[in-house]
Amino acid sequence: MNPSRLLASGAEPYLFLGGKQACIIVHGFNSSTRENRDMGRFLADQGFTVLGVRLPGHATTPADLRRVRWTDWLAEIEDGYSLLKDNSEKIFIMGQSLGGVLTMTAASRYPFDGVIGISTPFGLLQGNLARFAHPWLIKGISLLVPEIKKPPLSDNPDEIDERAPGVDLDPYPRYVTRAFAEVLELVRQMQAGLAQISAPLLLIQGKHDSVVEKNAMQLFRERVASKRLDTLWLENTGHVVTLSNEREIAFRAIADFMRSISAD
Repeated sequence: MNPSRLLASGAEPYLFLGGKQACIIVHGFNSSTRENRDMGRFLADQGFTVLGVRLPGHATTPADLRRVRWTDWLAEIEDGYSLLKDNSEKIFIMGQSLGGVLTMTAASRYPFDGVIGISTPFGLLQGNLARFAHPWLIKGISLLVPEIKKPPLSDNPDEIDERAPGVDLDPYPRYVTRAFAEVLELVRQMQAGLAQISAPLLLIQGKHDSVVEKNAMQLFRERVASKRLDTLWLENTGHVVTLSNEREIAFRAIADFMRSISAD
């Protein structure tokens, strides 16, 4: 990947070297490592080696995102795992939003020692939308409507939107329609593999999250094989936990979770 093509400063992947306990951090859809770099630094200060991956098609050009497939995103995590495994005693994986879906998908295929899902949707769409939104349909629509206008910042007092002015997580001016087909297919892949997840699991969600189902953590609990499943609700947080006012609560919970497993 040519770094000169990155549109947003600070969107590059990062590697913070620490001890023999390592973790991979995966950002969300239409975002970049800007959303989790502070968390990466926090965990590195706690002694962990931290790899923040940048998903293909993100923070370059919309045309790049139009070309990528969900398998390209998963391959980025697989490469990260291969990079860390020979020099690490334990490897954890964590991700936010789409990064959480990728985290759960990867955890069903690779022997991670611990898994952290942050603001992770179970089904992404609900009701009639869930019945009619198929990847093949989105692919067809994308031929006619290649891009979609982004929603404005929420002014609903029951929702908290961490997309604050000045925090440009996504440099693209509009959403790439074709990429939503890959997101939907990835969600299907995640759901199909949940029973294969047996590693200890920590799920974190904000009570004001307008994206993720309110019962998402329970839906995961009912389907994974993990004997240990910890949950953390953040009282005054929306979807982007890693940028919220309660982010350090989440950061500390993640560090404590990984330390408890490393001590076993």
